[in-house]
Amino acid sequence: MSEPTLESLRAAGAQHCDPVRFRYLEVLAARLPGQPPAVQQVLAVRLQAAVEAYARRAHAAPASPPPHVLPGTSPSPLALLNQELQARAQADADPALGEDADSPAELPSVRRFGEVWVKIAAEQQVDRAFTRGPENAGPLNPHRLMLRSLALMRTLSPDYLRHFVAQVDSLLWLEQASARPVRAPARPGRAPRAKS
Repeated sequence: MSEPTLESLRAAGAQHCDPVRFRYLEVLAARLPGQPPAVQQVLAVRLQAAVEAYARRAHAAPASPPPHVLPGTSPSPLALLNQELQARAQADADPALGEDADSPAELPSVRRFGEVWVKIAAEQQVDRAFTRGPENAGPLNPHRLMLRSLALMRTLSPDYLRHFVAQVDSLLWLEQASARPVRAPARPGRAPRAKS
């Protein structure tokens, strides 16, 4: 079987599998001739590997539109997203389809380090929450109830606690990012008083 090229993929209609990625490959191929010879050799190898990975992904993707799409109409963005997620899940399940020259696989040691780091950060945040807790709060104090919930989560399911803390952090960040500083409206006709 001959090596796939961008022209053969376009002739087969594979450019619709991942239009953004296909456009990236086209731009890379267009810029290749303007590079110095040493750079051309490196980029040509990368381009061919990326085209082959794209061809494997395009052949693995479903060729026909989903059954809920009427003939002659384009699928909705949600249907396209679902197709993309299914294709990525299949690529993750089959390492041969998931290889891509431009995205190296994550090292297991890096993944383990990230998981440990997230656990430590969650534990530290929970410990800080316990130190800031009210001392003489009643049994129905909301802050105290929240701390009891965190303590139970820590003992029953540390993984759930980690996910919970990550979600709360995300919500807090979104709240802070969307909050705008409130300025007092200036009163018309009044100049600020000079300090004497």
